[in-house]
Amino acid sequence: MRTTLIRALSIAAMAAASIASASAQTVLKGGHISPKDSVEGIAIDRFADLVKQRTNGQLVLQIFPSEQLGKSVSQIDSTAIGNQDMFFAGSPEMERFSPGLRLLGLNWVVPSVETFRKVTRESVWNEILHEPLGKAGFTVLASNWERGPYRVMVSTRPVQTLDDLKGMKLRIAPIDSWRRQWSALGMQVVVLAWNDVYLGLKQGTVEAVTAPLALVGPMKFTEVAKHITRTDEFWQVLLPMVNRDRFNKLTPAQQKAMRDSAEEVGTWFVAEQERVGAADIEKLKKDHGATYSVIDVKPGVERMKPVIKQMEVENFIPAGLYDKVLAIR
Repeated sequence: MRTTLIRALSIAAMAAASIASASAQTVLKGGHISPKDSVEGIAIDRFADLVKQRTNGQLVLQIFPSEQLGKSVSQIDSTAIGNQDMFFAGSPEMERFSPGLRLLGLNWVVPSVETFRKVTRESVWNEILHEPLGKAGFTVLASNWERGPYRVMVSTRPVQTLDDLKGMKLRIAPIDSWRRQWSALGMQVVVLAWNDVYLGLKQGTVEAVTAPLALVGPMKFTEVAKHITRTDEFWQVLLPMVNRDRFNKLTPAQQKAMRDSAEEVGTWFVAEQERVGAADIEKLKKDHGATYSVIDVKPGVERMKPVIKQMEVENFIPAGLYDKVLAIR
């Protein structure tokens, strides 16, 4: 009888431990706009898997790709107020919270990815990113998810020089700096949701879109727009962001697991985009008859200088920040 009692108590203890373990599990809901099978989608899923492993299953990330939780702007707002736990945003999408990000989202302000990396490691990055986004309700886990490996324009007609852009209808996100800079280059800008771009190109609502090279293939743009032009207009990062209050409620070990996982995946993400991007160009040429060209953007650098100075006068971007960034070169 004593053995039976001990056995019963052991089973009860294991059941109680199982219930306690299940109840201790924390689930965070996160979203992004890219296809699940894109490099971005795969990177985000890898990040979720690593977090689960490092927390022994006590922290689980439920990831919803391809705007399943809404358009980018609505997901950003939902994450800021805590209705959504996480969002993976391109840094230009966050410029409404940071005048400094407006500057970095302008065409050809930062001349190379090497310079951009220096910017993200300098104290000015706190001024540009972490401080303003923290005040807006976000915790950014890592700054090394470089989105690219570089930016291109996909268009329905060829672009050989910057003068070919004049009058062309360009899809933009609802980002004011994009509207101003592309308008300054003579383009007609059309605000269009990311997942509506394919149809917009097909129907002629827009004639061009700019994007990280690694997203061109997954979005199938070259089925309806055959010309890829390397533009390098700006450098950006994909930001793994958590609602600040939600993040602060996690245990220190869980917070560390998220930060460490984000840094690790960021390194993989950059290398994988390089590999996939180069392969995609050849595949898109073969499968869709796409063309690929690189144009001289130096005339654009000169055209942007007065635009940037006027933005400083208007306080659209912080006065003096452009000179700080230039000094980092």
